[in-house]
Amino acid sequence: MPTLFRKRSGATVPAVKPSGRGAATPTYQVAGPPLAAGAVRSTGKAPRFSYPLAFWLPLRLAGYGVILLGFLALGGPISYVIRTFNAHYWAGLVVGVVATALGLLISLVAGALIADTLPSFEIRPDGLAVTEFVRWRVLPWQQITRLHSLTLPGDRYVIFIEYAGRPLSPEHLVYGLLAGLGRKNGVFYTSDISDFEDLTRAILDGRMRATPGVRVEDLLVEGVAMPVVQMGLDPLATMERVAGFDQVVEGDTLRSASPRPVTPRATVVRMQLGLALVPVGLFWVDNLVNGSVPFLSGDTWSLLTGTLGLLALGMLELPFVALAIQALGESTGSSGEQQAALDTYPYLEMPRVLAFVLLFALTVVKFPFILTFLVWLVAIAWVSYLTLLFTQRLYEIPQKQAYLAAGASALVQFLVLIAYNMLRFPGLTG
Repeated sequence: MPTLFRKRSGATVPAVKPSGRGAATPTYQVAGPPLAAGAVRSTGKAPRFSYPLAFWLPLRLAGYGVILLGFLALGGPISYVIRTFNAHYWAGLVVGVVATALGLLISLVAGALIADTLPSFEIRPDGLAVTEFVRWRVLPWQQITRLHSLTLPGDRYVIFIEYAGRPLSPEHLVYGLLAGLGRKNGVFYTSDISDFEDLTRAILDGRMRATPGVRVEDLLVEGVAMPVVQMGLDPLATMERVAGFDQVVEGDTLRSASPRPVTPRATVVRMQLGLALVPVGLFWVDNLVNGSVPFLSGDTWSLLTGTLGLLALGMLELPFVALAIQALGESTGSSGEQQAALDTYPYLEMPRVLAFVLLFALTVVKFPFILTFLVWLVAIAWVSYLTLLFTQRLYEIPQKQAYLAAGASALVQFLVLIAYNMLRFPGLTG
């Protein structure tokens, strides 16, 4: 039986399993009164599953606040449009219009991304209804392709519903990236939602009824890896698993333990490239909403050089920190562990991605840059602290000796922040 449907207890939940393992053949069968595919309860209402008010209300308010502030921030670009229109400066007019439109669009997407993080669901005959910002959207049963399950400590679960076809909402593409599934459409729900197991059964029920012959093991994949989510919610345990520390017996070292699988170099490069592109994406959004439109504003060269510079710094972060960790190991009398650092450090960077969601929101509503700077510093500090813990665990050394690795991580991240601050467009001016 899948662990999702086992009776909850206070027992320790097993560690997250590797993503490459297929789901164990479950014994769960759809039984009892159907919750989906044409059946509704005696109340005449579609079964609804939602989070407690204390969970979803702060996120909704934050999302709506981003959109409201995005509208309020339009005053600057609109004023610029009026000034340039009166001056008959058509290129400047286009810049102002584009900046206004992009600022509004991105604020809408950022607000919806935050507001819809914890959606509500309804089981309807024609599909699974999902809240989308201010309305319900129905996902046909036939389009649901997989339910990816992640187990967290405390007998908690995160489910990612992957579906085919056009996305119900643009933010569903972002959720797929956060789930580590690439360009897949989908939406999250967690075991904190009301009647979590009933909801999961109802989704499986509705999908199997829509396509006879489909089995639970074809739909439900357990023990998947969602690196960004895992590092955000359970960083220390995820670090232990990724680095292979969970396979090392007490008193042993990583090198003397059983050989661990080496992550292919191409995979490591792709992971670091994705992480390096996050500040680049923020750089482009920051410049576009402030009027630095390529080929129109006269800042095309600065935009391109800034993009290449930030990308280069981001790509150099991984080898620089790995070399620092290796050098630290050699200086403390241990064998330098560069490969373990190369395999693990991209995961230590992933909590920074969640901080950048907030940075995107702050940028599109044109908050003072000092706030963006401070949030970025907090993200730098957190990644550096995880690097310190990793290095300390890797070499079994005191925390003070691991400061060098944490400092190397903080240094290169801070260089990215400084470069970003120097290269960003200051804003629309008269």
